[in-house]
Amino acid sequence: MEPTTTLDSLDGLSRSERRRWRSAARRVAREHEAEQLAALRGLAATGSHVTGMVAADSSYGLGGPVEMIIDGRRLRAWRAYRPAISVLKDALTSITSVPLAGVTRYGPYWVLTFKLAAEPLVVLVDRLTLLPDWGGQPGWGSAPIGPFAGIAV
Repeated sequence: MEPTTTLDSLDGLSRSERRRWRSAARRVAREHEAEQLAALRGLAATGSHVTGMVAADSSYGLGGPVEMIIDGRRLRAWRAYRPAISVLKDALTSITSVPLAGVTRYGPYWVLTFKLAAEPLVVLVDRLTLLPDWGGQPGWGSAPIGPFAGIAV
């Protein structure tokens, strides 16, 4: 069976082959991010709400990973700013759902805007991933059922 080439195993390729491989990898990543941005903007345009949130206990200092449930879709945000996530958690505990108002990009970062009663809440994260259905990971606990606001935020 032929070995598959990954970005970690490009040593055996010529310089031009490595350049083409990296170029293809960047193109696929851009296309994937564009698809996710379109899906998230669609959720925001239809007035989707965050109904659940799980934050992993992390040692990332000011930021850590967070999973949100937005109209039944899972969204994992990596290195989300902990004070902003705390405000979102507080809003979820008091009103059980928070509307997603917008999603944009700011350079390499994702900008999520949520509509709170007082003012919009803007959360900047360095990486977002829309996940298919609840599969969980060790340390993330089980799937939230109903209104659920943060663990260890």
